Amino acid sequence: MASSKEEVFIRKSSGLVRPFGTMDAVLIFTLIIFSILNTTMQFNWFHGFWPGADFVGSIAFALIPTMLVALVYWCVAVAMPRAGSDYVWFARVVHPAIGFGWSLLYFYMYLCAAFVTICFAFGYTTSMALTAWGILCNIQPFVDLGTWLQSQWGSFVFALVIMVIYTIIGIAGSKAVKAFLYVGWAFQIVALLTYWVVLGTTTPSVFAAKWDQLMGGYISYNAVYTAATSAGWTWTPINLSATVASMAFGFMILSGAAFGAGTITGEIRNVNRAIPIGLVLANLLSFGIWSLCNVTLLYATDIKWFTALSWLWANHPEAYPLPFPPSTPLMLAIATHPNQALTGIAMVTFVLANIAFPLVTYITAARYWFAWGFDRLVPTKLADVHPRFKTPHIALIVTTIIAMISGYLYAYLGFANWFAAVSTIMVLSYAVISLTVIVFPFTRWKTLLDNLPKFMSKKIAGVPFISIIGLIAAIVLFYSAYAVAVNPLLSANFDLAAMLFGGLFIAGIIIYYISKEYHKRQGIDITLGFKEVPPA
Repeated sequence: MASSKEEVFIRKSSGLVRPFGTMDAVLIFTLIIFSILNTTMQFNWFHGFWPGADFVGSIAFALIPTMLVALVYWCVAVAMPRAGSDYVWFARVVHPAIGFGWSLLYFYMYLCAAFVTICFAFGYTTSMALTAWGILCNIQPFVDLGTWLQSQWGSFVFALVIMVIYTIIGIAGSKAVKAFLYVGWAFQIVALLTYWVVLGTTTPSVFAAKWDQLMGGYISYNAVYTAATSAGWTWTPINLSATVASMAFGFMILSGAAFGAGTITGEIRNVNRAIPIGLVLANLLSFGIWSLCNVTLLYATDIKWFTALSWLWANHPEAYPLPFPPSTPLMLAIATHPNQALTGIAMVTFVLANIAFPLVTYITAARYWFAWGFDRLVPTKLADVHPRFKTPHIALIVTTIIAMISGYLYAYLGFANWFAAVSTIMVLSYAVISLTVIVFPFTRWKTLLDNLPKFMSKKIAGVPFISIIGLIAAIVLFYSAYAVAVNPLLSANFDLAAMLFGGLFIAGIIIYYISKEYHKRQGIDITLGFKEVPPA
């Protein structure tokens, strides 16, 4: 009688390479947090909806939970430096079904809130720059193109085109990705220097004169105060309580670096050095860039005037006097007038500075499909690596298809409102990961503590330091999630978002058990793979 033989899915290597060094990690992580297109409307949102809050103070307070998340992901990424390392971590430290459900939810939340939204935001920023440039310099084709890009069809076409472009670049390999990364940062540096110098040397009196000359046909500079006051606005002095209350918004702005560390760690060299440097520098650099952008904008326009205009736009659109939003490109174009060459440089670099932003969010999101395929939770074809380009090309293509479908929902079915509510889900995702770090030193994986910096395994009252950090992070993040969930800007759509992402989590658990049973009938026990760390 032939003896039965149990089969296990084993591969000696993933096929991926480690092309990214420490500097690459810093630039990738920073770009996930800050790209200049984020300033297009974020300042208007902040100053319009959080009266009395100081933006710099808000993100300064937000650095506390951000750095706690950075420590958590430092531990995760260094302990299990693989593609989709936070999924790999969760599936092994807690349970593969729960880990897969969490990562499926997290993948789609990130894909929606990052890549898909950014593709549309890129088009929106381009439209704002073209419209401002065209109106102020009397270039009608720019105005027409900018107007078209704001339409449903125009925004959708723009998003689809760049999704295809980034798919090609992502498949083409690390050299193409790096080229886009560094070219994008070169444009961003020029754009930021132009932004800071122009707005940092423009006084409110000079800006007011230019505004009256260029925008006086809609409303004069001083009349903005009158319109806002008539609609119910009153100036609220900057205060500590409002600033602390807005911290959750600041956390949304700064928290993206962890996702990079949790997805492409398997493609980063010398993770023990690159991950902590990348996480810390990305957060500090982003804090400095965001702060300087806000300070120079308010210096040029005057904080009371900008707050009044933003409040009017955000809270009383029926009384808002302009046919377009009070975007940062508009303020920058007015400040550069009448120097058309300088206006051109400011608008062109403002747009081109963002070319690498969607790319890094796209390639990082796709790594989950690769990791799931490697663990046989989805077809193993998704874990294939292109023999020439060394990229998970099938996983990238699947990610693009899902993004395109979501893009249609975003453009035509009001899905953007759901995307806004994912802020709470994102904070909860980080909080749950923090919980796994608490229990990590007490599981069978505690031997991996030896791979971590000594201070993480040092015990205080018998409890490893990293567990204490995980507990503090979880408490802060659960509170932040509550603060976001009760915000009226988001709560209107939160129930729908909770249904969508709660359904994805449950679907992930169901898919795991279906996959387990399917492979069991083929004589393959996939649970054995979760008792080992996948190969590099």
